[in-house]
Amino acid sequence: MLGGCLLLSSLPAAASDWFADDFETGTLVVEDSPAGRWDDAVPFSPNTLASGTAGAHRGRYGFTVVDRDSVSGSQASINVVRASLTSEFHMRSWLRMRAVGTTGNVVLMQGLPMLVELRLVLLPGLRWELAARSGSGRTYVSLHGSDVAADRWYLVEFGIRGLGTTSGEARLWVDGIEQGTALSGQDFRGAANMVEQVMVGEPWSDTGTFTGSFDFDDVRVSAAPMASRLELQRPVAASGSSGCLAVEVSLRSSENGTLAPSPYDAEVALAVNGGAGDFHEDADCDSPVARVVLPKGGSERRVYFHPKDSGGTVTLTASHGDFLPASLSVDPANVLPGDGDEDGGGPWTCSSAPGAFGGLPLLLGAWLWRAHRRRAR
Repeated sequence: MLGGCLLLSSLPAAASDWFADDFETGTLVVEDSPAGRWDDAVPFSPNTLASGTAGAHRGRYGFTVVDRDSVSGSQASINVVRASLTSEFHMRSWLRMRAVGTTGNVVLMQGLPMLVELRLVLLPGLRWELAARSGSGRTYVSLHGSDVAADRWYLVEFGIRGLGTTSGEARLWVDGIEQGTALSGQDFRGAANMVEQVMVGEPWSDTGTFTGSFDFDDVRVSAAPMASRLELQRPVAASGSSGCLAVEVSLRSSENGTLAPSPYDAEVALAVNGGAGDFHEDADCDSPVARVVLPKGGSERRVYFHPKDSGGTVTLTASHGDFLPASLSVDPANVLPGDGDEDGGGPWTCSSAPGAFGGLPLLLGAWLWRAHRRRAR
């Protein structure tokens, strides 16, 4: 038990330990005071880069690059060097494009020396592109994603697997949705096919025609898929006391939907839409809560929902500024005890719980045990 809530799962926190910056120091490089996280920050005049409030997706600060010129080549970026990643490489950031004057092809994030790049390309409007080099000739291969709109935030993630092999793979996700068709069967052999340096901002522009700003927040790099979205689920064979509904709050990766460790103590907001009820930290629904903490390295917590009426479907939501939100619809009529049933009736079912019928024997056993305990009091 932790803070009154059951800690269901804990995973190694090392997945996101290669590098992470939420920019909340308000600085960029290690020589700044307070010290930033990056080794170097290089703007090419008249372009600028800065940590500030204008670039924040959550918290106080984010990172902003402003491209003011119309020359191809390096524009403005921050970079960091760490121990080489030689098997797989995963990177993510919240990203926004704004104040666009003219458009053009740009590189936004880069892993070196492999030269894996997140790009914006004109096709004919701006679209996401993930590019890498493959084969002995180091030929660029790429996949393309959806259109990119100005003045809105995206959670952008990409991953490279099979470094050092002929079965390499590259994949891209935007807001949790996979983009294009994965680049599979790639030849990622060779000494250069590793990542030991990452660059963020606008490390390169092919056309030199883009002018405008890019904002970045919560940049993370890892050797394993990272948490990207919240999920709410009904555990099939678990419930609270009469009228209480067990709900699991978890963090998942975009790559395969599996549990992923929280990179820090993440306070998740819980809410109810389209109905009445509240969340509780205990199975008896005696301790109401509006938030639950997923501790660093943890991936899942259990809370309990107590509906206040049976007047139609209720939507439960979970949200956090660094992760995609979750929702779950439940029918309180399947949760509340029947009229005159002081013991809470039989085991509850929920239309959103997959495999509920298969779990009825377990539900029945748990209900009979609770009923026997209440009679014995």
